[in-house]
Amino acid sequence: MLCRHKLHDAQKNRAEMRIHMKKKLLLIGLMVLVVSALTGCNSAGKYDNDGKKYFSQGKYEEAADSFLKAIDQNPNRTDYYIDYGMTLTALGRYEDAIAQFDQAYQDKDIGIIKKNNKKLLRGKGIAYFYSGQYEKALEQFELALQVNELSELNRDILYYKGSSLRAIGSYDLAVEAYDAILSEDEALVPAILLRANCYQIMGDYENSLQDYERVIALEPDNYDGYFGKYSVLLEQGRETEAAEVLEETAAIGGETLEDRFNQAKLHYYQGDPEAALTELEESYTDGFTEAYFYMGEIYREKKDYQKAVYYYETFLSEEKDPGPAVYNQLGYCLMKQGNHSKAIEYLEKGITINPAGAIKTLEKNEIIAYEGIGEFATALDKLREYLAVYPEDSKAVREEAFLKTRTISTESKEGEER
Repeated sequence: MLCRHKLHDAQKNRAEMRIHMKKKLLLIGLMVLVVSALTGCNSAGKYDNDGKKYFSQGKYEEAADSFLKAIDQNPNRTDYYIDYGMTLTALGRYEDAIAQFDQAYQDKDIGIIKKNNKKLLRGKGIAYFYSGQYEKALEQFELALQVNELSELNRDILYYKGSSLRAIGSYDLAVEAYDAILSEDEALVPAILLRANCYQIMGDYENSLQDYERVIALEPDNYDGYFGKYSVLLEQGRETEAAEVLEETAAIGGETLEDRFNQAKLHYYQGDPEAALTELEESYTDGFTEAYFYMGEIYREKKDYQKAVYYYETFLSEEKDPGPAVYNQLGYCLMKQGNHSKAIEYLEKGITINPAGAIKTLEKNEIIAYEGIGEFATALDKLREYLAVYPEDSKAVREEAFLKTRTISTESKEGEER
């Protein structure tokens, strides 16, 4: 009987040991899962931090690789998708970036999700903007601005909205975007400059001049304020006052790369093209893509139209907000080379992005280009449309008579520079 008791106790002890060991193994297994999860999070966080470091250094390929690894380690972090998408945009992989933003978007009315959604919409808009899909970019920026969370992002989004509107020629709406920025801080010089330029393109010289003068008052060493004022005065035919502005500009000086670029532009405006050319080439190397527009201007004035076209086209290929003037200058130079068909392409593009009242020269050159390829009927139709808006243009009236008989005057073939 005693042996049975001992056997029973032994069996009981073994059973208890098995239960204890099972619990211990389950506990160890749970600990392994927790440690693995924490290790994965830690690894993901490290990859994300590495990606941000690479991004700040301009090493976008390395950054993209790190952000992708972070997503692989922890696919539930929306901010990793945002970082990865912005990096893909920097690499010019716009469709891939948009796909990342779409994948991370969640249609939920939860605070943290709405914050992330605003960042995603902004990122998607930027990808569309840099891919040249400005209408789609505007849709995303509008949606982002409707999200009340993260209001501190609104200023940046409005700047992108303004640039998108400028790119499609909606300068009046771009002014409204800059007005919205300035309603929060009326002394923001970048917004004032952009608004001044929009006013100038629309032919509203009074408001444009006021904005440029405000920039000069706020930042007396800001070259752009002086150049803008100079340009407006020149367009108004106030050459003496414009020359005085250049004299004031020359006193600014400065030693930064941007200062040197502005001094190159100053030399161009002052009529010293040789000095300007050398300085502008250096500025382009330093990252100022606008330098090639001014080099195009110099070669156009030298009548070296082949080089002018090269610099204008390079500028257009690299600048997302080039403004309307370059399209007319390109069209003019191409007509001088006898390439009227290609000239028409640029002139028509310029017309589509120019506001009413700022397309007169472009339209006249378009008419001349159609004459150059022998499409007299099209030229006559466009000339009649032009005369409906500018009936006081006596030269165009004479040209209409010539076109009716398909006789093209030598005078008409010259084109017009801005």
